[in-house]
Amino acid sequence: MVSQSGSPPIPMPVQVPPGHLMQQIVDENGTLRHVILSTAHNQQIHGQGGVQGVQHHIHGHYIAANGTTPSFYGPLAAGYPGPGPGPHFHPIPGGHLQPQQLSHSPHSPSPPNNNYHKDERTQRQHTKLLRKLDQQQQKQREMNSALSTPAHSPSPRKSELNGLRRTAPASRNGASSVGTSEDGEESSSVPDEEDDYQPLIDQLSAVQSPQVSEVMSKSALLQWAAPPNSEQVTLNPRDLQYEVLLSDRGKDGKYKSIFKGSSLSCRIQDLRPGQEYSVCLQVHYQELQGSASEPTVFTTPPCPPDTPFAPKLITRTKNSLQVRWNATADNGSHILHYILEYDEGKGKEFVEVCKTKGRQYSLTKLQPSTWYSFRLAAVNDCGKSPYSDIITFCTAANPPPQPAAPTLASATSSSLRLEWIRRSQEEEYVLQMADKESGHGYLPMYTGRDTTYECINLRRATVFHFRLKAENEVGSSAWSDEVIYRTLPERPGRPGKPQVKGKIHATNFKAKWDPPADRGGAEIKTYYLEINAGAGFERVYVGSELEAICDRLSPGTTYQIRVWCEGVAGPSAPSEPCTVTTEAVAPVAPPAPFCTTPPGPYATVLRWERPDYNGGAPVTEYEVEMEGGVPRQRVAVYRGKDTQCVAKDLSPGEVYVAQVRAINRIGAGPWSEEGTFVAGAAPPGTPGRPDVSVRSATHLTVSWEEPATNGAFISEYRLESAVNNQEDCFNIAYQGVQTMAEVRNLMPFTTYFFRVCATNAAGTSGFSAPVSARTPAAAPNAPIIESYDITSTEVTVYWRAPDCHGSPIRHYSIECADRTVTTEDAVTEYCIGDLQPETLYKIKIQAVNEIGAGPFSSALRVTTLPLPPKPPRLECPAAGHNFVKLKWGDGRNVDFTRFHVEMMNNRSREFVTVYTGTNYSCRVPKLQEQSTYVFRICAETDHAGIGDYSDEVAFETTAAVPSSIKSPRIYEPAPGTVAATHNHDNTNCDHIHVEWQHSKNTFSDPVEYILQCTRSREQDYKQIYRGPDTRFTVENLECGVEYCLRVCPVRLMATGECLPGSFSPVLRHSVPLKSKSVMDSNAIAGGHGLAAGQGASGGGTSQAFDDNLSNVGAVQRILGRVTTIYSSRRNFTDQQKAIIIAIFLMIGSVVLAYVVKLFNFS
Repeated sequence: MVSQSGSPPIPMPVQVPPGHLMQQIVDENGTLRHVILSTAHNQQIHGQGGVQGVQHHIHGHYIAANGTTPSFYGPLAAGYPGPGPGPHFHPIPGGHLQPQQLSHSPHSPSPPNNNYHKDERTQRQHTKLLRKLDQQQQKQREMNSALSTPAHSPSPRKSELNGLRRTAPASRNGASSVGTSEDGEESSSVPDEEDDYQPLIDQLSAVQSPQVSEVMSKSALLQWAAPPNSEQVTLNPRDLQYEVLLSDRGKDGKYKSIFKGSSLSCRIQDLRPGQEYSVCLQVHYQELQGSASEPTVFTTPPCPPDTPFAPKLITRTKNSLQVRWNATADNGSHILHYILEYDEGKGKEFVEVCKTKGRQYSLTKLQPSTWYSFRLAAVNDCGKSPYSDIITFCTAANPPPQPAAPTLASATSSSLRLEWIRRSQEEEYVLQMADKESGHGYLPMYTGRDTTYECINLRRATVFHFRLKAENEVGSSAWSDEVIYRTLPERPGRPGKPQVKGKIHATNFKAKWDPPADRGGAEIKTYYLEINAGAGFERVYVGSELEAICDRLSPGTTYQIRVWCEGVAGPSAPSEPCTVTTEAVAPVAPPAPFCTTPPGPYATVLRWERPDYNGGAPVTEYEVEMEGGVPRQRVAVYRGKDTQCVAKDLSPGEVYVAQVRAINRIGAGPWSEEGTFVAGAAPPGTPGRPDVSVRSATHLTVSWEEPATNGAFISEYRLESAVNNQEDCFNIAYQGVQTMAEVRNLMPFTTYFFRVCATNAAGTSGFSAPVSARTPAAAPNAPIIESYDITSTEVTVYWRAPDCHGSPIRHYSIECADRTVTTEDAVTEYCIGDLQPETLYKIKIQAVNEIGAGPFSSALRVTTLPLPPKPPRLECPAAGHNFVKLKWGDGRNVDFTRFHVEMMNNRSREFVTVYTGTNYSCRVPKLQEQSTYVFRICAETDHAGIGDYSDEVAFETTAAVPSSIKSPRIYEPAPGTVAATHNHDNTNCDHIHVEWQHSKNTFSDPVEYILQCTRSREQDYKQIYRGPDTRFTVENLECGVEYCLRVCPVRLMATGECLPGSFSPVLRHSVPLKSKSVMDSNAIAGGHGLAAGQGASGGGTSQAFDDNLSNVGAVQRILGRVTTIYSSRRNFTDQQKAIIIAIFLMIGSVVLAYVVKLFNFS
């Protein structure tokens, strides 16, 4: 391989094929060349002695540790060859691999933990090694793609360890890296690379020897651990490959690779029992490999011998048998003896014959011609092997007696199959045959142990003589009786082609033929003549003559005839067929003609079928004649090739007779049978103008004359009428066979038009000319009631005016119950009054004109409504400053009466609906205080409708109380105020500053506030303040007592009345206890306390302290202020609380500094 890179020469490690080595040379052009050298020549000269004995008892049946067949079982890397001409680690056949799931084995160690820690130096070194390995792989791929130049060079340096060759550090992977500088001097880059890879190789070589467990006679389990990580190099155990090497010649024997993979265990199969084995482990990492570990030696335990082979027969006599057998594998323990057993010739249980260390034995005192079964087993210190296969031998017998003559099993024209009876298994048979015609006498045909034999290649229909004798080891028997058998004759050959003898007639002819040239060795018994008319050959003659007559044939038909014969051996093949055509005749009469469709009144289509037999010649044309009509005569209708024709000029309804005949080249055939048909009928003629007679205003009689029938009876007349002489206005008035119709239910004083048509089987005639007639005037029709309105005492009916029938309507008569009401004119609505509530009435209406009164309309049944409900009485059970609650009635609203409550608008003086529903009360909101409102109510039901309104009632709203306020809270007065000064001077903490919200109201009256206070355990509140202010200072409080405070707003009305509101939620406040320093200062001051007063402004008095105790007073004031702030902490926000905490920390630090200062002074 040649490197064409423009960079300076860099030595590159390259993996070479097994048995080769590589050398890197830089030529005068600065090109780096990688030369691959073969070691085959040197090995043939110096290494012939090391090739022998490489494999002795190594078996290739191993298993991959991960449960799958390993993908690599080839030779080791180039740096690990054996001493012979090739690698000593042979690939393992894939077919012998047995899967094993080591994940289920309790002996398989778990994979090492990959979560190891690398320090910075180790990480850099590991990254550098991986980068160099990647560079080497890339360069190797580039070099593999270039051409290789074989050359001879010295073998690389090698070393051996425990019988295994490994590459020295200077020649890793079977290659040397040599480079030259620009001046031509050689320089080696191997030491630099060795320095980089040597720690990695050392770590791979530090692997421990594998551990052997579960050692059995033919298998063992190997387990190992990953090489430990060093300080310089840390490897990922998942990137390591392990190769297991096995030897069966001790530590210095030749090793064979049996496994390569990433698993930490493998199981070895197919080992030899009682054999000592050595096993080593070698670790691979990418292209690098470490040295093999120290071998682990183990010995498989022995086991019982293998199953021996069955004994073989050496010699036999009438009374003895001598058998011999081969030695079997002892499986690590010497064989003590063999056990030979036989069945004593009875075919039952086996009996022991002998126990011997030898491998042959003679059995005596046996029965002649008897079969004996034998089996063999081997025994060593571990036990007895399984028995061999059973084999059977027979002793010799006496000379056999004369056998029976052979019998004939089957015979053919060229063979005879003979069979005979077997009497002994040791007999052999000799069969001889004699052919008297040849004159050679008896010749041997068969010698052997079979009891059947087929003599072949014999002459047909020939007699042969046979005899048989039996032989064994002792002698031969006498010949059997002579038997004679004959071969069968063969089928005769095909006869000659038949020919016609004499003239061919229309229905018969005579045929003749020649006998076959080959009669098959026998006489012909029968000839068969067959004829084929297209449906297959049929037999027409059977006999021994050579001619026959074929009769009952069809004229003008083509036939095929053939002949075949039959001998003793069977029928012959048929002869070649001969074609014969009989003479033709005139065709026969075809079937009678017929009409496939109903005949028309003036023409029809006649059809006929072809004749059943055309006389042996094609039909050229047909001739049709027809007879009938008025006057009756016979005429030619058609002559041509078609099988149908059109018969014209027919008379509707007449009977006709038609005949047809066929014509061929011989002539015309007979006429067919007569075919009869009747010409179709035509529609009847148009009827004449009908006559109309007036019977009444709604009844007319129409009559007409019968028209021409045209060959078919008239089945129906259809009379149509219309009020307009238009085609689309006529409607059917009558259908039937009569020539007169009564037309009823007509409209009076209306002009009608009539027309009539006739119908028969052929169709419908045209309509007659229309005729008109007018009905006289009549009484009007009955009105149609459309709607009505109903109340409790009145019913208003609305109807639609009926047809007046030619005379105007004058008035209407209305019947309601037992009275009749007449309208003044022809109105279409009327109100019937003076009715009873909740009463059923039946109403009918009748129209009247000059002719008379018409019929009544359909009866209208109505029930008057009940009387409207009376209004209830409105009451006001409750009223507020902005609402009024109204109430009416008591109980449940069973009939779902709806109530409508209306209120008068004070501005527009109109009533507005404020409630509609079925309840008995309602609440009217959004009213003004101290105002008067007027209300009224009415009731409504579904049946009776809305009743009258009640009397108007007035209700007044009350005055509004002040709105409630939130709970009061404690506040700190602003600096500079009187309250702040009072708070600063007062150090007894017996007062608090309280404030509350303003009461937000809609009225303009002033509001005062009442502040009440009590102890928390007492329920008797006492008023401590009343006024318009929203702040107050509570004084003279006891220390250590919890107080409850609440505020109530009071409205001062213009009338002088006070209207109090609701109290606010209670504020609870605990007054803190006085500190010891404060108590001492009070005692020094003479027990003077703070004097507090109560007033609208909330002011108070203060007391001065002694100058000597000013510092103690300051601390007291600070602690009191802090206690007050802490007691009201629930009213502060988060920001205020944060400020308070900061203040507490500052105060604590000041107090702590003050205490330390006091101790220092003391």
